[in-house]
Amino acid sequence: MWLIPMGFVLLAVILALVMPWLDSHIEVEPPFVYGPVAAQATLSAIASGMLVFTGFVLSILTFAAQFGSSSFTPRLMRSLATDTGTKIALGIFVATFIYSLLLLAEIDPADGAVPQFSVLLAIVLVGVSVLEFLRMIVATSGAIRSGIVVSEVGRRGRRVIDGLFPKPATAPSPQKLEHRRPDADSRAIPCAEYGGGVLQAVDVAGIVAIAEDSGASVALEPAVGDYVPTGAILFRVYGTSADIEERLLRSVALGDERTFHQDPTFAIQILVDIALKALSPAVNDPTTAIEALGRIEDLLLLLGRRELPEGVRHDDQGEARFFYRTRTWEDYLSLALTEIRVFGAGSHSFARRLDEVIDGLRTAVPAWRREVVEEHARLLELAVAASEAAASGEHTDRLTATEAAPDA
Repeated sequence: MWLIPMGFVLLAVILALVMPWLDSHIEVEPPFVYGPVAAQATLSAIASGMLVFTGFVLSILTFAAQFGSSSFTPRLMRSLATDTGTKIALGIFVATFIYSLLLLAEIDPADGAVPQFSVLLAIVLVGVSVLEFLRMIVATSGAIRSGIVVSEVGRRGRRVIDGLFPKPATAPSPQKLEHRRPDADSRAIPCAEYGGGVLQAVDVAGIVAIAEDSGASVALEPAVGDYVPTGAILFRVYGTSADIEERLLRSVALGDERTFHQDPTFAIQILVDIALKALSPAVNDPTTAIEALGRIEDLLLLLGRRELPEGVRHDDQGEARFFYRTRTWEDYLSLALTEIRVFGAGSHSFARRLDEVIDGLRTAVPAWRREVVEEHARLLELAVAASEAAASGEHTDRLTATEAAPDA
């Protein structure tokens, strides 16, 4: 979060050292001339004002993060922390404060000399800060609007799918061999010294190269996005006595939370969470749920038309070197549709839109992937019928209670 702002602070220190020297060599008269007292008062006001202003902006960002977390899902807070525009804006604010504060040391009322262009640069930085503040207001107001939030999650999900699954789907061949792990004994490599964490990314090409160099086959036990407990088995190595443990552990990234980087299910899970929260009785916002469902449909259509990996990578000689867990078309459908079907069957508008999504998948995906779509269509019909029957029973009970009340 603070890498880019610290770069701006370093730039401010350099400017505070260089600008007075340039002022002493510039013979052009500036458009505005400040006396020593006026320059000192101006820089003091800028320095004190920018400090308060930066705290005010951080308060707005905190409010936006809290609102987004409570209205949508806390997993969106990572996007705020990694937003480059926010980092640049904070960097400009802090740099203006530091530059004005350091430039005050160059103003000596007794001497009478004022670095005029240096003072003008401080005022220009204030103007840039105001423009950045206005941009942040627009960006923050957009970041808490449901349509923009779900669209951004959908776009990031599309980018991940395009990067991981670039090939179009092809029909499974009946002659295709089933890839099995070697039958030889394996050596387990735990993640104990790393203390556990979420598997965020895997260097697939690096692991294949490590396995080929050592003449081994390597299996990664968890999938990207899974939490790996302390001491759990991370890798299994087949057929080698070489010590490749450190090299393999350096080829994976463990962290505190899931990321979009290599995890196409993360975008789907966030959209499902947004839809479920919107469908909850406490929120009761089916329109937001329908917006999220539209992006879920988009990702499912993209996945349904792409070739999904088989969970094995080969070296240049065709030898299976790396085995890893993959998710099938059925897994993606279940993740995307099961929970929202259960909780959304009672909302007529959402159930109708969900039926349209399933019907669109039925016609858009290849024929060999339609069977599981048909199963979800059947389950939706059952869920809607059960919800209507339950609602009808409650209505009948209320009518009976109302009719019996006068007699009581």
